[in-house]
Amino acid sequence: MSKSYTQTKINSKTTKTIISKPVKVKFEDVLKLSLKLAKISGEHLIKKQLRISSLKITVKEAQGIASNADTESEKIIMDGIKKIYPDHFILAEESAFKEFKGEMSRYEFLKNKEWVWIIDPLDGTNNFLNGLDYFCVCISLAHFGEPVVGVVLRPSTGECFYAIKGKGTKTLNLLAKKSEKKSKTTSLKKSVNKKSLKNSLLVTGFTTEKGPIFEEEFTLFKNMIGRSRGIRRMGSAALDLCYVSKGIFDCFWERGLAAWDVSAAGLICTESGVVVTDYAGQKFHPFQETILAARAPLHGEILSIFSKSI
Repeated sequence: MSKSYTQTKINSKTTKTIISKPVKVKFEDVLKLSLKLAKISGEHLIKKQLRISSLKITVKEAQGIASNADTESEKIIMDGIKKIYPDHFILAEESAFKEFKGEMSRYEFLKNKEWVWIIDPLDGTNNFLNGLDYFCVCISLAHFGEPVVGVVLRPSTGECFYAIKGKGTKTLNLLAKKSEKKSKTTSLKKSVNKKSLKNSLLVTGFTTEKGPIFEEEFTLFKNMIGRSRGIRRMGSAALDLCYVSKGIFDCFWERGLAAWDVSAAGLICTESGVVVTDYAGQKFHPFQETILAARAPLHGEILSIFSKSI
């Protein structure tokens, strides 16, 4: 943080008062920091998964489970951000639950804040705690509620997706060993998906809240599975979205996700040419109740089905 000084006279003695100035935000610098913190956090999670039996698990009402691996990963990222951007607000899953108790509507005020870091230190905790390698670290920076930088790292493979608003989406292996050949950076850009729905592979998740909403989502699931080649439920919304951006999955949808699940990955999708909206077709932002991501024209076809099913 830059500093300036003012002089004040007290009893004929001159003292200096430090006045802190906000750090100028440069998206390239934000990206470098995000990649660095994602790498450190990812390496930490890999070590923790090797000792799953020693982890302490806590249950968050209507929000799934967490472990000390989640909280330690979150601290690594938050501490790194605060050193460089101490005046920025940070919305991180575990600390946010303590303050807001999982009430997503209480995050709406963040759309009016200039700079907000939105973090999921471990998306896919259930997978992680069962020894599955489908989990990730998500870091993004939002400007008045709109993501402008996003990073998603899959620690088990080192595969990292990242994007800066207006500059496209790229991937690289962030955890390649020094002895290995340096990972190439690959750009993801494809504007259309010409597959028909019946030939498409879809991916989704279900709300953790049981009741009418769950039943509606399950009805939608049954409707879509009958129209497509198949549906996967992998357990990490952020990775699901990233693999839509890569073209492995053709569509992702889900209800009831939090901002930290979709902020980084939503930007990664849009910057790779994927159309991202809510179920009503409204333009993506991280605080929506629903999300639907697919390339055109498939997105429009699925959106039409959703409007008739809900």
